[in-house]
Amino acid sequence: MTYREIGRKIQKAREEAGLSQEELAARLGCTQAALSNYELGKRRLYLNQLERISRVLGKPITYFLETRENERDKPAHLLEDPLLLAILRGAAELSEEERRCVLAFIEFKRGYGR
Repeated sequence: MTYREIGRKIQKAREEAGLSQEELAARLGCTQAALSNYELGKRRLYLNQLERISRVLGKPITYFLETRENERDKPAHLLEDPLLLAILRGAAELSEEERRCVLAFIEFKRGYGR
């Protein structure tokens, strides 16, 4: 479990609670910038901070630390990134030949086509 994955779960729990970053930060006694960095995985999060976040958001601490069994082999960003999900849904409607063209384009953009 990385700080980035924990951060995504903090953001998800915050949004489910209907709180803005400013509101949650005020309840936690930290700045909005610090909370943003926690959610982005850019700032180290200590256990006592995670415990406080857990209490305020009404989630067990294990919610932030555990990976669900069926998600272990899937990159977390695929499960939560709406743009990637839209791309996957769109690709699912293409023919096999069209999907191969899309894949070739992605590989070209990533530099594999050189």
